[in-house]
Amino acid sequence: MSAQELIKQVAALPPQEKTLFERLFHAMSNGEHTAASPGERTWPDFGERLRSIYGDKVAPDSQHIIHDGRGDR
Repeated sequence: MSAQELIKQVAALPPQEKTLFERLFHAMSNGEHTAASPGERTWPDFGERLRSIYGDKVAPDSQHIIHDGRGDR
């Protein structure tokens, strides 16, 4: 992606998202960016949730279903 394309996409963002982008961009430029930025999605532990509901009786291919739901594959 070229810089011009990026600028056009940022310009098209809603004001709230544009402000968030600017803040994160400045933090990254200053070396302050961390992996867990505000608004970043964190996934719950689906395996733990299944164990709390079903105990050890989990479907044979449930890990594949979890990865599919998360978009990991």
